[in-house]
Order: sequence, then C-alpha cells, then structure tokens
Amino acid sequence: MITFNRWPVLYWGITLSFALLVIIPEKNFVLRSVSITLIAALSICYYIYKRYSKRLSIQADLLISINTLVQFLLPVFYLAFYYQANPHLDTYGYRYGYAITSFAILLGQTMFFWGYESVKKSSYFPRVQITEESYARLFLVLLPLLALIWIARLTLLSTGSYYHVYRTDYQFTSPFYSVFSQLSAYGLIIVGALFLIAFSGEGKRGKNKGILIALMVFILEILWYGPAGSREAIAMTILAPIFAYIFIKRKVPKITLAVVIIVTFELFVVLGEYRYTASLFYPVSKINIKATRQAFFEARERSLKTDASTRLIDRFYDGKNLGYLLMHYSDDYDYELGSTYKNIPFVFIPRFIHPHKPIFTTPLGNWYQLVAGGSTPTTFWGESYINFSWFGLILMSYFLGLVMKGYDYIFINRASKPYWMYLYIFSAIYIMRLPMEVAVIWVSFLLKAIVLAFIFTWIHAFFTKVGTSSTGFTLIRSKNI
Repeated sequence: MITFNRWPVLYWGITLSFALLVIIPEKNFVLRSVSITLIAALSICYYIYKRYSKRLSIQADLLISINTLVQFLLPVFYLAFYYQANPHLDTYGYRYGYAITSFAILLGQTMFFWGYESVKKSSYFPRVQITEESYARLFLVLLPLLALIWIARLTLLSTGSYYHVYRTDYQFTSPFYSVFSQLSAYGLIIVGALFLIAFSGEGKRGKNKGILIALMVFILEILWYGPAGSREAIAMTILAPIFAYIFIKRKVPKITLAVVIIVTFELFVVLGEYRYTASLFYPVSKINIKATRQAFFEARERSLKTDASTRLIDRFYDGKNLGYLLMHYSDDYDYELGSTYKNIPFVFIPRFIHPHKPIFTTPLGNWYQLVAGGSTPTTFWGESYINFSWFGLILMSYFLGLVMKGYDYIFINRASKPYWMYLYIFSAIYIMRLPMEVAVIWVSFLLKAIVLAFIFTWIHAFFTKVGTSSTGFTLIRSKNI
C-alpha cells in the first residue's frame, strides 16, 4: 500500500490550489470554489489522519483543524451550488471569495501545523485515569466558582441581558457585563470535569453513579441555555461529554457522534427561528417555561415554511468574512501594520483593577458593515491579512502554532493534576471557536485557562492538607496510546 508523508501532501495541496486559483476564471466560481476547497479539505484531513491515527488525543492542532473544516471549508460544497441557483440572494458577492478563502485557509493551516510541530514534535497527552475522586471534594473546590456562575447568570437575567437576540443598555454601559458573561459560561468547567470522572470510573456501579451525576448537571446547563436560544452555548455543552470520552477512552464514539450531529443540526435550524420568535412571547428579564414551549413550536412551524437549513449553513460559514477581506481590503484601506494587536498587553491587567480597559473584540464592522450592528467576526486569519497582507497570514499562522504547542505542553506536563485536565477539556471546547476571533481574544482566553488551573489546583491542595481524602490521576504510558 502506497503511503505519503503528510508534509508533501500539504505542499502539493497548496501548489495545486494556487494553480487552480490562477487558471480557472472567477466567473466559473462553482468549479473554482469546489475544486480548491476539496483539495484544502483533503490535505488537512490527511495531515490529521497521519498524525492521530495511532495516538488519538485531544490537542490544539486537531481542534483548530476541526473548526477549519466545519466553519471555513465544508459549507462551500453546499453554498456554492445554492448561490449559483440563487445569485440574487448573495447580496455582497461572497460566492466569488470562496476559492481564495479555501486557498488562504490551507496556507494558514499548513503554517500553523509547521509552527505546532517545530517544537516538541512527539508531545501527546499520556492516558489519564482517575484512581480516586470525591464528588464532595470536587464541588467543595469549585464552590466559589459555582457561586460566581449563578450570581452572574441571575444578574444577566435581571438586567435583560439573558436572551440571545436582545441588546440592552447594561451590555454597553456596565464594566461588569463582560465579567458576568464570561463567568456564566464557566459552568462548562463543571460539566467537563464530571464527565471526565464518570468515564474514568472503575466498576459498573461507580461508573453509573458518575454518569448519572454528570448527566444531571449537563441537563441543568442545557435547560439554562435553552430558553435563551444560544446555539453556540448549547453546542459547547454538548461537546463536553464527547471530548471527555475521547480524552479518557482514546476513541471516537462514532454512532453517538453521528446521532448528535443529526439531532443537533435539526435543533439548531429551529433555534435559528426561535431566537426571534421568542420575543413575541415573554419579557427580557424572565424565564417562562410555558411561553418557551409555545415559542419553540411556533419557531418550528416557521422553520418548515422557510429555508432555515440554508441560513444555518450560511451562518456557520465564517469563511465568507475572510473572503470579503481578501477580495476588497487592499483596494479600500491601508494595511493596519500591527495596530489591531495593541490591546494585547491589557490582557494581563484584570478588569476589576482596570474596569475601563479596552474592549477586546475587533468586529469586521470596523471596516465593512455587512450585517446590522457590524458584529461580523474578523477571524484570526482576517486580522492577520489586514495587518500585513499575505505575509501576515503566513507569519501569524506559524506563530499561532508555536503558541498553541506551548499551551498544550504546559498542560501535558501537568497531566497528573486533575484540575489541569478539567480546565483543558473546558479550554479545548473554546479553542474550537477561537479561529473566528482576533489574536487578543486568543491570548486572553488561554491566559485565563492557565490561571484558573493554578487557582483550583491550589485550592485542591489546601483541602488535601487539611485532611480530606486523596484525589489523583494515574498516567498510563504505552507505545500503543
């Protein structure tokens, strides 16, 4: 059987994609887009297959590749044909940017892989197994976080900032909104931790107990986010048990994953309508179960009468924002030459010390108002391009690879410490969405994850010293990991 090294495959993928980009006329956008996207997707998949076929592990290069495939490449296979049949619906001519976007993504991913593997090539997470864990201890250690989470959530609800579709004065005037919205999302830490413990359990009785506790907290999280209509938060909560299973078992639950994808897609189609239907049924500062049910069924009826599936796929495709920049930015603006990175030093100053430090988001609306409110994400590769053109996309992708390998290596070296693993599963879910964000958001999130891991480890060590039962992990090292 003929096998190929992953690096030549990436090189020839880039070379062939560039040749097609030059040879195929822009007016033949379907052939141009689909062929280049196919080469990009296959090249990235082959890299991941060769790297992880023998040692499956949840790590940054795998996570970012999954995001790249789902939100920057795969939707093109549907959208290119859809907008060929319905060109009047493509108001901004996004379809003509599909091909150059796929080429840019393959180039950026290749440089990211190069940076990631240029140091500590053979670094993988060792197999991790919990030998003892006290649920009472876990909740005791996480009790301060749990209290802050629900204080934040109730504050968001009481100020009318809970529902996804609403934008309130509190969001724009309070320096604490950003803190509360982040704290609200930290419930995912507890969900991930409980599933890690459950899947590591020994004995049928202990494992069943762990899964039952984890499922109860999981359902509570889904119930909190459900009425808000927040598809992203629901998706990340659903990913928690899947990532925990892969991390512990080192295999993909294929049937479960397929069912989850199908059910979640159908649910998200309805939620796309629900977020706007909900405002007809209840006020912004209350959760009404009866009204939520009515709004959901109304949204389901509306989704059946409209092209809601296409809107969902189009919404998932963040490559269109990058493509618009690649096609238009150099003609309309001067390059930023690093100015969008100026807020990175503020990441190291807590907001409670400096409540008025700059807002870190850098939406595409700063340059192009493509949607109401201008909240369209610039994306990591888009920011790299508007600063230093194609050189920036190449250089920053390589640098990102170095940073993410360093981040992974910090956690790999502490794989025997349970709270570092809890935080890694939490951060792994967020890393999958970070390619949509600018560099300062990456730095801010990665730093917070590391700091939280240190804090919870110190709290855990304190309770251990005062005589509570021991907790730990066993590392299982094997050539067949």
